[in-house]
Amino acid sequence: MRRLQKSSKNRMLFGVAGGLAEYFRVDPVIVRVLFILLAFASGVGAFIYLVLALIMPRAESVEREPLSVVKDNLQTAPREASEAGRRVVAILRGPAQPAGSGDGEQAPPPDKVEQPPV
Repeated sequence: MRRLQKSSKNRMLFGVAGGLAEYFRVDPVIVRVLFILLAFASGVGAFIYLVLALIMPRAESVEREPLSVVKDNLQTAPREASEAGRRVVAILRGPAQPAGSGDGEQAPPPDKVEQPPV
């Protein structure tokens, strides 16, 4: 029997879109795009996402009472939000570039910088 729960595999922020995608057997990107469109269209997408993040159980807690799931989600929300923030920052930064692989020019070491005459 399928149950609606947050995803631990298809997770970008809180696992809500991934959980909905797994439940409805669609691509998680489609669900994420729908949330983004709703957020920009009327702002309701962000509200729905946050409400679902509070009421959807995690995969390991699906057999618990609904009220205890919400309490657990409220307790773990700060930790999950900071983890989600780190994931978003890592995505926005892109892949790490090795030192000196920028635009082809390297800055001289601080002790080799020429000083203008005084």
